[in-house]
Amino acid sequence: MGHPPAGAGFWVGALIGGGIMAFGVMGLLEAAPATRPAEVGLALLGLDLLHDAVIAPLVCVAGIVLARLLPPALRPPVRAGLFASALVILVGWAPLRGYGRDQVPDNLTVDPLDYGTAVITVLGVVWVATAIWAGIVWWRSRGR
Repeated sequence: MGHPPAGAGFWVGALIGGGIMAFGVMGLLEAAPATRPAEVGLALLGLDLLHDAVIAPLVCVAGIVLARLLPPALRPPVRAGLFASALVILVGWAPLRGYGRDQVPDNLTVDPLDYGTAVITVLGVVWVATAIWAGIVWWRSRGR
């Protein structure tokens, strides 16, 4: 009826992850005036709500739409391409928005690159690789 008891791998991972999180929280609290723990807590709460109320439902709807539109063989490459694209945009979000640059506008080493071109280039590579993978899958399934 219930889930099987967690194995040793779970508990090792939980201990390591818990230790890393505790280290981070201690660092946040020890440097309290500079790190603003209350603001960090509010930001985490807001991001959690944003994820649960907006991002997760959108991903679910996208998954349902893709499942209806794509043949089963093409779903894995397209899913991987969408996942990689989301990661690229997530990682590139801060430099794309110029966060940090407004704090020290005379420091040319803060966001020194053209991040818009870089993100578009990486997304292009992701989707070329996705298209190649999908093409291979389609070619193999055609022979059956």
